[in-house]
Amino acid sequence: MDSTDTLFITGATGQLGAFVLAELLGQLSTEGFEGSILCARRASSSMTQVHMVEDFLELERGALAMAQNVKWLHCDLSDAHHTKNAIDEYCTKENLPQPSTIIHAAATINVSPSAVKGTSNEQLTDEMLLLAEMLGVQHFTHISSIAVMGGTVSLGEEEVIGPEHFHPNRSDAFLSNYALGKIASELRVWAAQAAGLSISIVRPGVILGMGPKANAPQELWARILEGKLPLTTDGSTGVVDVRDVASMVVKAHTQKVEGPLVAVAENVPFYELVDGMGATIGARKKVKRLNANPWLERMRFLGFLRHVPVVGRFFTPQMRIMLFSRVKYDGASGGAVHPYRPLDQTLNDFGTFLQKAWK
Repeated sequence: MDSTDTLFITGATGQLGAFVLAELLGQLSTEGFEGSILCARRASSSMTQVHMVEDFLELERGALAMAQNVKWLHCDLSDAHHTKNAIDEYCTKENLPQPSTIIHAAATINVSPSAVKGTSNEQLTDEMLLLAEMLGVQHFTHISSIAVMGGTVSLGEEEVIGPEHFHPNRSDAFLSNYALGKIASELRVWAAQAAGLSISIVRPGVILGMGPKANAPQELWARILEGKLPLTTDGSTGVVDVRDVASMVVKAHTQKVEGPLVAVAENVPFYELVDGMGATIGARKKVKRLNANPWLERMRFLGFLRHVPVVGRFFTPQMRIMLFSRVKYDGASGGAVHPYRPLDQTLNDFGTFLQKAWK
């Protein structure tokens, strides 16, 4: 991409998207994109996340939101034709070239096994791929998730999986609706590549960052701070700093790295992660730890309770997998594009900031 290009980005008012915007503007690890950055924004979207990123990076207010080459476009991403018309009208009015590349960072975040199936991730990806086709873009970067990678060993056993792992045909009895939506979304992107579209795919683990307390990505921070997380387990997951994901996304996009890139800095037990987050954000309440032995077998034995209203979601196979899985993710592919920050640094930077910002 050169200084005459226009880049279209979705999700720029969200946690990851706001840091991607900072990366594009040269505020993290790259020199910055000199062309126009057209940011999709719903009329109801708040700019609070973007302003908090400005504060976190110790920038002047408006350094991201009102940068000279940043343009905010009000549009409905659920309708590619509406979005295309809005882009046409805006680019004509502002005398801008139409977008030649797209970074698709918008997503519905809900990893609860009981989340409704009406998640918009699959539909949203479909619409953005249709938009890419109508615009004739040169490259499309999609933010996926490690939720698409799966794991085949028995629950409680350890397994290391990498970028080549992708299990779209697994039974949905053991998958959350979030994972199903992410799998379907990534399948759409691979199909578009087969039809000739140049793509990059980044699969982040659990993204650790900062933002407004009420926003979904900060739910874990908020629950720990308020003492609303009564227990944790010795299961584990892959985690990564939002700044590192943003840098990988932009570098993969500008270099047209096909991937998929797995963005996981460390694989950490939940109890260690929660303890570390609590220590940096100033939590006072100690969280109880449930070990796989004996609690995994106890939950299996009580599996029949999954049919009971309200409490049933805590006894589903998806919940057992979420709590006690020890799958480890190989993040070397992402690390080859951009080095990872140590987990301690990530927790300290964001926990310290949020402790002050949320007062």
